[in-house]
Amino acid sequence: MKFLKIIVLTAITITFTTCDNFFEYSVYEASVKSAQKNTTDKNLKLLENIKVDSQDFKFAFITDVHYYYDNLKTVIDDINKRDDILFVIFGGDIADQALLKEYEIFHDIMSTLKKPYLTVIGNHDYNSNGSIIYKEMFGDYNYSFEFNNNKFVLFDDIIWESNKDPDFDWLSLELSDNAKFNQVFVFAHIPPSSTDFSDEMRETYKSIMTDNNVSLSVNGHNHSFFYEDGKADGKVSYLTVPALKNPEYGIIDVQGETFNFEIIEL
Repeated sequence: MKFLKIIVLTAITITFTTCDNFFEYSVYEASVKSAQKNTTDKNLKLLENIKVDSQDFKFAFITDVHYYYDNLKTVIDDINKRDDILFVIFGGDIADQALLKEYEIFHDIMSTLKKPYLTVIGNHDYNSNGSIIYKEMFGDYNYSFEFNNNKFVLFDDIIWESNKDPDFDWLSLELSDNAKFNQVFVFAHIPPSSTDFSDEMRETYKSIMTDNNVSLSVNGHNHSFFYEDGKADGKVSYLTVPALKNPEYGIIDVQGETFNFEIIEL
């Protein structure tokens, strides 16, 4: 029995089926192709080249592909047909088991997108060697950028699979001194109200955003739609976009110092 266990641990492979093809891949493989490295920095540079004459603009939010690659393709094809969407943010769970092959399939599909895209890491992306692959393929887990006088903060809030607490000190510092922006948007995989967090963590998480005048928190993880409107009271609004189990995605319409959104069902 001990001998069998050693064999399983040293030779484990996983067979996947996607897009009508099978593939077998080791959970230990983490060598990212050079052409697929530093994807976040590459897309941030593309974003810098987009010029907007108005304070109004739209971006898309996609989340939780897991192994629904055909639905991801459908969504990307739809976004490519639209001139009004300037960029895309992906809300995590790029992969299901966090195999390198899953990451590569995601990257290949997203390379057909005719607009810049940025990502946050999801809990499934931490499986196996996923966090190593993510770091090489995309870049930092926590980062931010500015666009058209708005600030976008992308935050790693994974707790169980990462075996660490979210870096709330980083988030608080990143959200400070933001009075010059029209709006501030925070993107993370897990909604701040999730029971993944302790009561104390939930309170800390939401307080940081409330105290720093965040307009909208956009998340995935729960695989279903949720919206809590805080605009009328000057509070944070919370949006959860459905997973790609069905070909759906969100569009956030930024309008100066306010916003609207819609969920697109294909």
